[in-house]
Parts: sequence; structure tokens; C-alpha cells
Amino acid sequence: MLKAADIFGPEVPSLTQGATREFQCIDEGHYSLTLPQLGVVFSVDRLRRKWDELIGELTVRCDLSGAQTFDGVLSVGDFNLSTQRAREERARYLSSRSKAPDVDWAGLLEEFVQRVLTAERAGQPAVSLRDLPRPSPDDSIDLDGVRIIDKHPMVLFGDGGTFKSYLALYFAGRLSQQGIRAALFDWELSGEDHRDRLERVFGADMPDIPYVRCSRPLVHEVDRLRRVVREQDINYAIFDSIAFACDGAPEAAEVAGRYFQAVRQLGIGSLHVAHVNKSVEGDQKPFGSAFWHNGARSTWNVKQADAVPGTSQINIGLYNRKANLGPLQPAVGFEVGFTADRTTVRRVQVADVADLAGHLSVRQRMAHLLRKGALSPDDVAEEITADPETVRRIARRYKQQFTVVPGGKLALLETRRAS
Repeated sequence: MLKAADIFGPEVPSLTQGATREFQCIDEGHYSLTLPQLGVVFSVDRLRRKWDELIGELTVRCDLSGAQTFDGVLSVGDFNLSTQRAREERARYLSSRSKAPDVDWAGLLEEFVQRVLTAERAGQPAVSLRDLPRPSPDDSIDLDGVRIIDKHPMVLFGDGGTFKSYLALYFAGRLSQQGIRAALFDWELSGEDHRDRLERVFGADMPDIPYVRCSRPLVHEVDRLRRVVREQDINYAIFDSIAFACDGAPEAAEVAGRYFQAVRQLGIGSLHVAHVNKSVEGDQKPFGSAFWHNGARSTWNVKQADAVPGTSQINIGLYNRKANLGPLQPAVGFEVGFTADRTTVRRVQVADVADLAGHLSVRQRMAHLLRKGALSPDDVAEEITADPETVRRIARRYKQQFTVVPGGKLALLETRRAS
């Protein structure tokens, strides 16, 4: 191990002999080594590999008398943990700035680097799947019909002007009302804009939503956001939006991969706002690489019905396109009303809104219609604008949902059982 004597000469006493060391992994890619008696702390963050060498941002704090520090920091800057030369140069610099050549800076730095390299090579230990707890109902939250997964990323995507950002902020407020601390990480608007929207929806007694304005790609903001999550005890985050948070073209698979890797470092559930593809089936997946759809555990497409002239309200529908952790959820509708100083949001049945009902499957439209009572297959087909043979085929295929009553009419099986 490299000693201070190797750099400064053989007669250098050391204050570090016998000093207590406290090494810890604060979170993924973030380590620290503390010597309480000396008031010295080494920490490294933003670890990444570059040409097989491990690079990180090394911060050294100390409160030694006479040390040249700024706000308690002796040195901060990128550091190559993989090269001996970088360690020797940084140790000389620390000794010079600290005015404490009797501290074995070279030995401490070498110890810290070796501990970090060992921890990075070891990684997380393997575990038996049998020993892990099963997911519980508490791992998801029902927000007005939308299933929010509290430990995984989900994507809310739609065309421009479909109320996506407003709706995401509304979800953050509703989570807060249920005791889940939700934050908004924003690349698009300003805090003042979101504050105005929040009060419009929730009134003067609006929930406390931590807000972070972001100006760089997520992969460069993640360290700051990770500290915010830790310091503010945040459980869930809204990211608005993916397109502006990318570090490259959204169409590139590696960009989506880096984005989700950064999200995972936060260790919380998250909702990410995105746009739609312009293809024929663009409402099935978010804009860009297929990995935006693949990387999310759940995706919801947002559609807006044509506004009625002379009214101050809109209707929007949410359609679950992907659900990794359970069955696809039924479509959810909202009516949004606007006045001079308030915005109201209330649930509506998607099937009751003509422009939104057309995006439901034939089976979903059949089920909604038959809740009002039994009808003949031809009448059902006429009401939902579908082919009569398609209606009959679906009724035969989904016998656990539909049944034929006397007279040849179709009815919901659950309705028949209830009566």
C-alpha cells in the first residue's frame, strides 16, 4: 500500500494510525469513508466506466485547523480510481491544501479506492427467490381507476394537448392526499406554472409537491435528483417529459436504456410523460425506440375527445396498453372543467363519450351496453357500430362474461347472477 512516506519522505508522522474508519455504500454508485476523530470524509459519486476504467466524482471534506477548504470541502473533482498515478497526484494535492503533511493522505486515498473497487466488483449478492417477500396489494395504488405501481416506472403517453402534464400533476396531488410523498421533476414548464395548476385543481389547501426544475438530460441530473429523493423522503416521482430528458435521440435504443438505468438509481416508483408515434398504430406505444414501451412496467395512452363548442370542458380517456405486473386495466375516463380560477376533474365512463368509446374493444363496448339490460345480437351490433357476427363470436368466446337468455338475447353473466 502506498504510504505518505513514499511521497513526502521517510520521517513523516501520521495522525491516521489507529483512527476509526467508517466505510459505507450510501446508495448505488455512491460510497464514503469517514474518520470521525480527524473530521475527514472521502466520498465518491457518479461512478461510471470509461474504457474499462472506473471514473467518479471524488469529494474530500475535512475540518482540520489551517486547511484550505470552501464550505468544508478540501477538494472535489473527477477522479480515475483505476490508475495509480491519479491517486499519487490527488494525495499530493490533498496534503498541500490541508496543510497537514502528518496525515497519511496517500494511505487513506489508497484504502478508500481499494474498498470502492472491491465493493463494485462484488456488487449485490445473489439471493434465493424463495426468500423474497411476495408483492402485496400495497405495492400498487388505485388512483381514480388508474393503477399506479409504486416501485416501477410507468409511461403516460399521448398527442400534444391531451392534458398529459396536467393529469400527471393531478396524480401527484392525489398520491400526496393518500400519504405518499410525490415529487415533480420537470423539463418543460416552470414551477410557477405548475403551482398555478395545482391550486386550480386542489384549491388553497393544495398538497405539498416537491418541485425540481431540470435543464440537463436525466443521466446528468440523476445524482442531484437522488439527493433530493433522499433528503425530501420522496416515495414517487413524475418526470415531465421523456423527450426533453433524453441525452440523445429518443429513437435510439441505447438512449432509452441509459434513461431507465438512471431512473432505477432513484429506487422509487415513477410516472413518465411521453408523446405518441406518428405511425398507424402510434397510440399503442410511446414515441421513439420500442424500448420505451419495453422498459416501462405499465403504459397508458391518453386520448382527448373533440371539444364541444361553447363549453368549457373536455373529456379524456386513458387506455392501458401494457401491464407487466397484472392484467390490463379497463379504460378510464375523466371530464375536465375550466373556470376562471378552478379546474375540476371527475370520473366519467369512457363508453359514454362517443369520441372515446370508439377506441374501446368490441367486447368492452358490449359489456358497457349490456349493463343496461339484455339485447339481441343485432341490436347490440347496431348500438356499438359493430358487425353482428363479431358480436355473436365474442359472446361465444367469452362465456364467463356473456350469456344467452330466453328469446336469444345477450346479457351480462354477472347481471344474471345478481338477479
